[in-house]
Amino acid sequence: MDLIERAGPVTDLQRDFIQRVQVSVHNITHLVDELVNLGRIEAGFDTHKENLRLDQIIRFSADSFKKALGEKGHHLQVQLPEDFPGLFGNPVELRQAVDQLLDNAIKYTPAGGNLLLQGELEESQVILQVKDNGIGIPVQDLPYIFDKFYRASNVTNDVPGTGLGLAIVKSIVENHEGRIWVESKPGEGTTVTVVLPRLEL
Repeated sequence: MDLIERAGPVTDLQRDFIQRVQVSVHNITHLVDELVNLGRIEAGFDTHKENLRLDQIIRFSADSFKKALGEKGHHLQVQLPEDFPGLFGNPVELRQAVDQLLDNAIKYTPAGGNLLLQGELEESQVILQVKDNGIGIPVQDLPYIFDKFYRASNVTNDVPGTGLGLAIVKSIVENHEGRIWVESKPGEGTTVTVVLPRLEL
């Protein structure tokens, strides 16, 4: 926009068109980035795994969303046990998965919502849940929610998204020999549960 204005004055109508083009370019760029990312994950290009602390990844992710949470007036509660075990995994992919789940919870919850990011240990498994009290997902959409490009029927066009976020998360979880599922009720909220094998020492 700055470069265009240097060439001469811009009318309000022209400014509106330019902003629409900028939004479209941003959306297309984001879509391409997510497609490339999903392709890399599904192809197993980044197979690096290491012993890591999932609780640290969760806290780093939560901290990175402070601005987005504040802009919508959301309250995020993080509940992690002190003895949260380690995992053997890819730190970049797991951070991406947590980021995507938090981003969805923030995006699909009306202003002033309550979000919970909770970790638990159950025998040889680590359980991570992201809960919100947002718009929820209609029951007829739940079987398709992990499909590429699928967006729930109650999502309005003004809410940005590519329909690839949960597909990416599912691929990451499966690459870590884990499971993921969604429970939701329209108007009441959504809970996404991820189960991963703990690090055996």
